[in-house]
Amino acid sequence: MAPSDSDVFSLPDVADTHDHNYHQLVVVLDGNTDFDLESRGGRQMRSGSGCIVPSAEGHQFVGLGDNRIMVVNLPVPPQKAITDEEYEVVSRLFDQAAYFELNPRLQVLASALSGELQQYPEDVLLARACGNTLLSAIRHQLNNQNIKTRGQQLDIEKLDQFIELNLSRRVQISQLANFCFLSVSQFHERFKERTGMTPHQYLIRKRLERAQLLLRDGHTPVQVAEMCGFSSQSAMTSTFSQTLGITPLKYQKQFRNS
Repeated sequence: MAPSDSDVFSLPDVADTHDHNYHQLVVVLDGNTDFDLESRGGRQMRSGSGCIVPSAEGHQFVGLGDNRIMVVNLPVPPQKAITDEEYEVVSRLFDQAAYFELNPRLQVLASALSGELQQYPEDVLLARACGNTLLSAIRHQLNNQNIKTRGQQLDIEKLDQFIELNLSRRVQISQLANFCFLSVSQFHERFKERTGMTPHQYLIRKRLERAQLLLRDGHTPVQVAEMCGFSSQSAMTSTFSQTLGITPLKYQKQFRNS
C-alpha cells in the first residue's frame, strides 16, 4: 500500500512491529485489535476506537479474531494534492501519539467512507478524499474535547495572569468565560465552586488590592482609579469605602502617618 492511500483491511492474528516515515491514523470499524504505541503503551481497541501514529513512532499491532480497520496515511512532507496550509493544519493532529474514541456521528462517517473505499478500491482520488475528510472530522472532535477539558480544569493561575494584564481596562465576565472556553453561566458556576466567590466579587477584590498598593506608592486617587479599571474616581471611592470601611484618600493618609 502506498503511503498516500487510505485503505480498509483486516489485521492478521500474528503480531507485527514496525515504524514508518509518514503519519498514520487508524480507526477500528469492526471487531477488536491490540495496539501498542511506543510512547503511549498498549491498549485493546474495539469498534469506534482509533489511534494517532506520528511518523517514526514505533508500534505493534495484532487482530483479535474477525476485524476490519480503516487506515489513513499522511506523507511527510505532503504530496502536491494538499496545499502547505492544509498540511500545516492537519499535521498538528500528529504532534503526539494518542488513542481516541469516535463519537457516534463520526462512527457513521467512518463506516460510510470505508464502504466507498471498498466499493472502489482502485480510485486513488477517492481514497485521498475519504482520508482527508476523516482526518479533518477527527481533528475537530479532538480539538473540541481539548477545549472542554481546559474549561473543566479552570486554571485560576492563568486566569489571574489574564486579569492582571487587563486590570486597567473594564474586564467583562464574558471575556473571562471566553478565556476559559466556557459559557458565562458555566464559568460563573465553576468559578464560584473553586474560589467561594463570584467572578464579579473576585474582580473587585483584585482591583482593590492593586488600588491599595498604588495608593501606598503615592499615586493620586484619580490615577489609581484609572490604573485599576474603575469607571471613575467616585466609583472607586464608593467601592473602596463600602468594602474596606475607609475612603482611598484617608487610607493613603493613614498609611503615610503610620
